[in-house]
Amino acid sequence: MNYGTLTNLVYAENKPYEPKIGDGATLICWSDRRAYTVIDVKKTYLLVTRDIVERTDRNFEKGPQEYLYETDINAIPQRANLRKDGNYYLGGQVLKVGYRNEYEDPTF
Repeated sequence: MNYGTLTNLVYAENKPYEPKIGDGATLICWSDRRAYTVIDVKKTYLLVTRDIVERTDRNFEKGPQEYLYETDINAIPQRANLRKDGNYYLGGQVLKVGYRNEYEDPTF
């Protein structure tokens, strides 16, 4: 499996976690990350919604990125399926549950 950047590979590391409603989740893209919220937990899948994110730093392409996160109550729920490797997948990409993180790669 290829996660793009080293940072995203570290984020995608498989660590056991028991998801709960209201938990943050992070979709691991090629070099970006997207913030989600868990809204329902089933045995073999989760329902999640994309968060509303607002970038609060002024670093532009240099320096760390900081965001404010808000659960979007109007977002359409998406299903993230649990696979045998212990990860949840949303649209073929790993969704890590237990932390919320947004990152926009400025080089793309």
